[in-house]
Amino acid sequence: MRHIRGIGISLCSQIQENSIFSFKKNMNSKELGKHYNKIAEWWTSQMKGSDYGMKYVQKAMSLTNKNTKLLDIGCGSNERTIDEALKNGFDIVGIDVSSEMIRIAKKNHPDVTFIHDDFIEWRTSEYFDLIIAWDSIFHAPKHSQEKITKKMCSLLNEGGILLFTAGSEAGEVSGEMEGVSFEYGSIGYWEYLTIIDEMKCKIVLMEEDQFPAGHMVFICKKKG
Repeated sequence: MRHIRGIGISLCSQIQENSIFSFKKNMNSKELGKHYNKIAEWWTSQMKGSDYGMKYVQKAMSLTNKNTKLLDIGCGSNERTIDEALKNGFDIVGIDVSSEMIRIAKKNHPDVTFIHDDFIEWRTSEYFDLIIAWDSIFHAPKHSQEKITKKMCSLLNEGGILLFTAGSEAGEVSGEMEGVSFEYGSIGYWEYLTIIDEMKCKIVLMEEDQFPAGHMVFICKKKG
């Protein structure tokens, strides 16, 4: 679970002033991981105690049967989502492209499964009852967004819940945090809705939570 700014996507207040935006180039997942490695300690300190996004995490968890499997995509060093999930009895898998974020996450939660990998390339035979991708998948380029969204939906069990965030408008941008460059992509909210329907999921909640920044929150449920 991340807190970043992308296509019209706003940072939480303590980070926003550190972000500068321009037109996007292309960054692969290995580069993205290396860039997050550079700011992992800073990022962890900035997120400590923040409640940003947690009401949506709690909402998604409330829609899911307890003692079930949760996948956190772009988990970072996040303690808050993991702590909330453990409190609610979830069996957790976290995945992130940053080795340093994963190192910190393992240090904080040694009994949780954390995977250093690119979600697009990652292969698993498991299915999940809750998938969270808060401010993470928008780092992928626009042309990868359909594939990622379909993959998330495909990994849900029947009745499973998916929570993710994305930019409301289609496009690509790049920016900086703490002097380190990052990139963001979106296909626009209507395309996400179309894919969700194609993948036999239904929308439970869709909100632009940081108007007018264009930051969309989606919660959907896999049809049984």
